[in-house]
Amino acid sequence: MYSTYEFLLLKRFLFSKKTDGYISVFSWFSIIGIMIGVAAIIIVMSVMNGFREEFTMRLLGINGHINIFSTTKEINIESVQSLKKIKNSSYSIFPLIETQALLISDNNSKGVYVRSYEKEDINNKNFLKEKIVRGKIYSENKNEIIIGYALANRLNLDIEDKIKIAIPKSDKTIFGQIPRFKTLIISGIFNIGMYEYDSNFIFSDPNVTRKLLLLKKESFNQIEIETKNFDDIVEIQKEINNHLIKINKDLFSVSWMESNSSLINALKVEKNVMFLILTLIIVVASMNIISGLIIFVKEKNKDIGILKTIGVSNISLIKIFMSVGLIIGLIGTLLGALFGILFSLNIQSIQNIIENLTNIDLFAKEVYYLSSLPSKLDLFEVLLVVLISLIISLFSAVFPAYRSSKIDPINIIKND
Repeated sequence: MYSTYEFLLLKRFLFSKKTDGYISVFSWFSIIGIMIGVAAIIIVMSVMNGFREEFTMRLLGINGHINIFSTTKEINIESVQSLKKIKNSSYSIFPLIETQALLISDNNSKGVYVRSYEKEDINNKNFLKEKIVRGKIYSENKNEIIIGYALANRLNLDIEDKIKIAIPKSDKTIFGQIPRFKTLIISGIFNIGMYEYDSNFIFSDPNVTRKLLLLKKESFNQIEIETKNFDDIVEIQKEINNHLIKINKDLFSVSWMESNSSLINALKVEKNVMFLILTLIIVVASMNIISGLIIFVKEKNKDIGILKTIGVSNISLIKIFMSVGLIIGLIGTLLGALFGILFSLNIQSIQNIIENLTNIDLFAKEVYYLSSLPSKLDLFEVLLVVLISLIISLFSAVFPAYRSSKIDPINIIKND
């Protein structure tokens, strides 16, 4: 690729005396600018990958991959049993009852979602069984509930405490419509790690919820389906829909991708936009390469004139000056990639250090729904960022390198 004299000239231009060398203030600004741009892209992409994965996994941990509802608002046990008979090993079925309610404790109250699973199903749903931090899962056919740690802290509750629950349904009395209340005992406190759920969900035995909603015995209002691979959700949903038509025409299904489509699309668009915006940092930094090389070429007019006089070709000059720009870009890119990778792998430790030093919550769980800052490094994205940075650096050196080849040696030597 390089002849001996081209390599010697490249080495001379890069590592000559400080008064003449290209490793000057311009090149250092170029290196630092490209390094910051590359590192910023890698860090932001890693955080957004981690956020999307954490959010998706925790969302799917507490919610079914596919949810089956009924137009009559009630699903009988026969429909549930029919689904269980035809299901295959690729997914599991969990019937449940879900409703909104109001928790009342002393002078405090909080609107919540109540989910009621059979005790057997709760034991099979590891996401909840493994997240109990105090107490235990509610007992069957008892007025017990488990609540999230954030909700317990807000209402100042602990295990064995009693709490009143009110639901949107009411009873007619001579005094008018009275909301339906029930007193429940807290048997356990869970911490899923997602603030939105830890502060807004409670779980109870189905018989408790049936009495409050006046549902028929052994009936439900929803069926959750969990798959082993949620990437195959479209095919599994088609299969289930075919079964639902045969079982009960009142039943219909909604996948997690359908119910959260706006959020998933927003995360995808945001990631792409952030990538484009942060790439502009590299483009701006590459302007330093252009300006620095133009100044360098101007300073080296006499040397270039002499080189052309002794037979150095225009192609060789273009190769040399493009290589100078590319090497500057390569140094900045590699330093930025190294810094970005190290920062992404240790982002939670860095977050904790900054929060301890400043006493400021940088990642409020009430806003971001997650208890800690997630990060997932994608090596393919890192390679893509490195490649794009090198391409930008290479194109930044094209114009100064081309300009060096157009210098007229006769005029330069005559003027000097």
